[in-house]
Amino acid sequence: MLKKIDINLNILILLGLIILNHIFLLSPGLIFFAEINCLLFIFFSIFYFFKHKVDKILFFLIVILFIIALGTPTTGWDARSIWLLKAKIIFYDQSIMNIINNSPNFSNSSYPVIAPAFAASFANIVGHWNEIFPKAAFTLMFIPPLILINKFIHNNYFLLTIILIFFIIGKYLTNGELDGLVSIYFVSSAIMFYNLKYINNESYIYCLILIFLNIILTLLKVEGSILLISLIVSSIIIYINNKKILRNIIFVSLTSFIPVLIWNIFCIYNSSGASNVNNVFTIDNLSARIFILKNYIIIFDYLILNEKFLLGLLLLILSLIFCKNNKILYFAFYTSFIYIFFLFMIYLSTSLDLEWYLNSASRVIKPIALFFSIFSIYNLLNKNKKH
Repeated sequence: MLKKIDINLNILILLGLIILNHIFLLSPGLIFFAEINCLLFIFFSIFYFFKHKVDKILFFLIVILFIIALGTPTTGWDARSIWLLKAKIIFYDQSIMNIINNSPNFSNSSYPVIAPAFAASFANIVGHWNEIFPKAAFTLMFIPPLILINKFIHNNYFLLTIILIFFIIGKYLTNGELDGLVSIYFVSSAIMFYNLKYINNESYIYCLILIFLNIILTLLKVEGSILLISLIVSSIIIYINNKKILRNIIFVSLTSFIPVLIWNIFCIYNSSGASNVNNVFTIDNLSARIFILKNYIIIFDYLILNEKFLLGLLLLILSLIFCKNNKILYFAFYTSFIYIFFLFMIYLSTSLDLEWYLNSASRVIKPIALFFSIFSIYNLLNKNKKH
């Protein structure tokens, strides 16, 4: 039976197990199944690398990242006081249902918890909590989207992709923060959306993989939902004349947002819609800042003049000059424009000091920087493919 599991099904199983873990942790009575679920994730990850021995680069990458994650302390504020704190609460409560009431305000209790839930299950396998090894579970979550990227970008091009991932994502691959996961899952979803035109009789598996990727993306961090909206709108624009693809996009989109909508309803029901009272986004804040040119210059400096964003943009421009792929050009432009527009509105709407809050800009722009970089490689790899 295991011999019948191909790459697509393997990816689908791994993504499904991450989501299923989140479901099992709805009740303490299901913690045993969550532990089995986590063990199955490890098994099917090993199974993939055992079956597809050609993917040695990816295998050694995961091993190295896992060792680094285990061998480094958790020092970042977000990693220690938000994501791993939530994982610790889930570990001791054996459920995610009390995370809203048991999380302190500084940990943003309304943030999604799919990654902390996975880390809690990983800790349950060991049998006790530790301040270091649970964050290695975040590193394991890179496996399915990286397998997917490797499927579309292979050989020496994949090695170049890994180099760019290391350069752009860097410490966020192992430090317990989720910005690296958001970036990788976003790029994987982007590749899948872009290739909707090429799906064949296995379209149901393709759509399921895309839905699972999107669900995890939206349940990692709030900006995951904004990134997904950007992908959906840009995909609709480039495939506006293809009714079959539009139907797939609409179906995938509506299905992908159901879990995060349920989570937000759950947060509102528990009166935690804005747990961090010091960080309020309002129309009044926006109207007070929107007509001040200096604010746009400051935001532009932090977001657009980021060196990794500029590198990704340069690589994409060079690849487009060489390959002249208008579809990638439009797809990249619309996706990045919509996301960056959202970021401008968010920064203009916050009640916090603008320049202080813009310290997060280098993290939230990483998905677009990686998107540009990987799509430049994908463009070169498929320069002879009809678009």
